[in-house]
Amino acid sequence: MVNTTGLDEETASKVLRQVEFYFGDSNLPRDNFLMNTLNDCEDGMVDLALICSFTRMRTHLDLGNMKADQIPLATVDAVSETLRSSGFLKLSEDGRRVGRSVQLNKPEEVIEQVDGRTIAASPVPYDANIDEIKSFFAQYAKVNSCRLPRHISHKFYICGTALVEFSTEEDAEKVLKQTLSYAGADLELKPKKDFDLEREKDVKEFEEINGKDSEKSRYPKGLILAFTLKSKLLEEDSKQNGSDEHASEAEVSKTNGGESVANGSEEADKASVNDKNGAVENVEETMEEVSPESIEKEEKETEGDKKSSESADKKDGDKAAPGGKSAIESYKNNMDVVIREDLKAVFGKFGTVKYIDFKMGETSGYVRFEEPEGTQKARAAAVLAEEGGLVVKNYIATLEPVSGNEEKEYWSQILGSQGRIRDNRGGHKGRGGRHHNRGGRHGRSRDRDQPAGRANKVQKVAT
Repeated sequence: MVNTTGLDEETASKVLRQVEFYFGDSNLPRDNFLMNTLNDCEDGMVDLALICSFTRMRTHLDLGNMKADQIPLATVDAVSETLRSSGFLKLSEDGRRVGRSVQLNKPEEVIEQVDGRTIAASPVPYDANIDEIKSFFAQYAKVNSCRLPRHISHKFYICGTALVEFSTEEDAEKVLKQTLSYAGADLELKPKKDFDLEREKDVKEFEEINGKDSEKSRYPKGLILAFTLKSKLLEEDSKQNGSDEHASEAEVSKTNGGESVANGSEEADKASVNDKNGAVENVEETMEEVSPESIEKEEKETEGDKKSSESADKKDGDKAAPGGKSAIESYKNNMDVVIREDLKAVFGKFGTVKYIDFKMGETSGYVRFEEPEGTQKARAAAVLAEEGGLVVKNYIATLEPVSGNEEKEYWSQILGSQGRIRDNRGGHKGRGGRHHNRGGRHGRSRDRDQPAGRANKVQKVAT
């Protein structure tokens, strides 16, 4: 059904709500661009074509990526007719400029009032929809608006928290007392002021690491996840016994070419820790500053080495795997042995996997995606999974984001290792010491990727 404005009723309703939101108390005091534009105009109005060029308006009106000067006049006039029904907005005589009908109070006072009736809810999915979140909370009280703050280091991605503004402070307090679940996850609810304090702390930490002007030292962020493999059998045993003890404190056996390895030692534990952490404490002294140019170069060289790396995997796998088979052929159907191909198959469901940093027989590693969206999808799936993580054969992979200093050190180690390899390998195109091995101290010898080469290495399965 089409109404007299030229917009169908659903679109007209969305457009009206959206424009009223832009000029409302929930948005205008924080919208520096719109505030400055209004202040520069004597009539307190702005061109309606400009409003139509805003992202959500372009979506409602199906305008693609049109800029303000490209918006058809027929569309502007149709939107203008829709807005005439609003008692909150005012239009110019020709209907092509729009503003508030009531003057805005002092912005700082309005912001304080809005914040007082706003709560922070997390976690919300990476692809959360504002309208769906508003509808969810509207079951409990009248919702004025909903915001999805962006990730501190990724302005194109949400941070996983929704800021929901209710009509009154009493409504906000009532909802804070609720126990709610959204998209399969229990929500943590807190006043917005608490969220702001935590956010301020995170921003400060981010700026201390990257600098306020981080363009010169920027590196890809949000691409890396750390994963830990937990045995499903141990998890089930723990639940059956009602035990809260961590399996990492128990000595467990691990399949190793058909043999069982047990009776770990303190020295082996220390070796495992050193193997995991490497020379992290020295990374700032030994690695060059991470820059966009070096990252781009490293990515290209990673791709250039991919085929030779796969060839080296197969060649060394033929030597060490039983029966003359490659590691993939020998262990692909062994549910107790996880290889990189298994992990790539699981993580590849969420995005393009650039690299899996993992050694066969270990219980933890890293996955690096091509886009941050891959890490967000994987984390969301892991959180929502009934098993408590992603299923990889007979293991559950729990995920943690790599951020802050750890993320910077990770990239620094990759680039530092890459530089040393270029200096040492000459014309050799094998793997050599390319891999930073999570700590960057040693290159990986290929026998370490085969169980037969790790018979004396005691591993403890983390839970």
